[in-house]
Amino acid sequence: MSMNWRLGYPGWHIAAKFGIPIKIKVDVCHDDDAGVYYATSDDIGLAVEAASLDDLVIEIHAALSELLSIGFPPIERPKADIRLHDNLVAA
Repeated sequence: MSMNWRLGYPGWHIAAKFGIPIKIKVDVCHDDDAGVYYATSDDIGLAVEAASLDDLVIEIHAALSELLSIGFPPIERPKADIRLHDNLVAA
């Protein structure tokens, strides 16, 4: 069984110090009118968009790295819990 802790839950920074992976919930949607995918995360203040899902994943990881380096103590193994919405398969 794999253990992880969600960013923002009580004691998450202590769990991170012990090497427990930290999970960050990321919601992904598609805007049909604009023709883009976008991702948001209330856990860390993420908001990015891209033309394809592959490009969006790259944007998510780049933004998470930047956001984590700015306002949080070092996290060794952050995990993005990416959830797809709007008639897409949940991951």
